[in-house]
Amino acid sequence: MSFPSRPVLLLLAWLTLTGCTGTVSVPDSAADQRPVFLLAHGRHTSLVLTRADGSLVRYAYGDWRWYADGDTGALRAVPTLFVATRGALGRQTLSGPASRAALAARLHLDPARIHRLTAPATRIDRLVAELDATFAAAGEQRRYNPAFGLEFVPDPQGYSLFANSNHRVMDWLHALGIEARGNPMFGHWQIRRGNAG
Repeated sequence: MSFPSRPVLLLLAWLTLTGCTGTVSVPDSAADQRPVFLLAHGRHTSLVLTRADGSLVRYAYGDWRWYADGDTGALRAVPTLFVATRGALGRQTLSGPASRAALAARLHLDPARIHRLTAPATRIDRLVAELDATFAAAGEQRRYNPAFGLEFVPDPQGYSLFANSNHRVMDWLHALGIEARGNPMFGHWQIRRGNAG
């Protein structure tokens, strides 16, 4: 009888112990805050931010070949289990209003998978400027994929199982000053409102 190798056992133990869930604690709304929407697409997560002019912009992150090139074959995900692949930053401008119902209709997403959060306007503006700078620096490397409704540019961060869209969204939540803990590796999120967390 053959037993799994030690690294495989360690990986399985780590995945079991971490629970693979990201927990987001949402404080009560304060002054000068704007809506932020966490979109849980299943195993993938994206984030919608409200700009200063009231328009909405969605950001996503993933593997370049999957999202930008449209190579969505069954074996495409396998390399990301072992090595970092080229990352892709996606962006989509959306029409308002900034509500779960409007986003659900626009993105054909179950409203239960859209989590409304809030963040300080200054932090949102800073994150939008940072992400948009990546698009500005990409020049002619932009690629639109109509299947996802997103324009993609190469991202300096490599994509892997341990640095995927869910981890990147958690980084963005931290940049917005939103408390997020745990390991959302597989896109499982728990939202705690008010003083519940």
